[in-house]
Amino acid sequence: MALIGTEVVSIESNQYLKAMKTIAIIILGMFLYTGLSAQENSSQTEVEKSNKSEKKAQREALIQEQFNQTKTLINSNQFVLEADYLRNRYGYTKVANTNLNFIMVDTTTAVIQTGNNTGMGYNGVGGLTASGNITTWKVQMNDRKKTMSVDMNVSTSIGYFNVRMNVSADGRTTATLTGNYAGSLTFSGKLVPLSESYAFKGMSL
Repeated sequence: MALIGTEVVSIESNQYLKAMKTIAIIILGMFLYTGLSAQENSSQTEVEKSNKSEKKAQREALIQEQFNQTKTLINSNQFVLEADYLRNRYGYTKVANTNLNFIMVDTTTAVIQTGNNTGMGYNGVGGLTASGNITTWKVQMNDRKKTMSVDMNVSTSIGYFNVRMNVSADGRTTATLTGNYAGSLTFSGKLVPLSESYAFKGMSL
């Protein structure tokens, strides 16, 4: 009977040790899984941060490149603001034909034109064309904001005009035109090199 009792105790002891080993393996596995999961999450977060930083750097590089190109264009004094929208002093905005609505700068002269495809107008293209000499010219660059402004006065046969342009890095521009009479007209569009413009100049007054 004593031998049997010893065997029973031995069997129970072995089962207990096996059970403890199983529990230990399960706990160890849980710790390992948690650790690996944390490492994976940490790695994923680092990758996401790296991707965001890379995309931000690419955006900043692109904006800087556009800004440099637009600065070069403005400093050449040979460009055209081709307007796709016109807005009057009351805030009324209409879609514009870029070939007929523009402000052209060619070294020391400028052309300011409005037009449409529905009527002859004073200039033969449904609007008004004023050509003249640029009497004042001022350019300001904001390297931090990547913006520019151009302020010029143009003397034409029908009077003096002031043009104030606000230019973004990519060349998108709003230009407010004021003259001898009350009111203003705003041209919104894109700056393009004079040599690449399809602007069609009507008859000047």
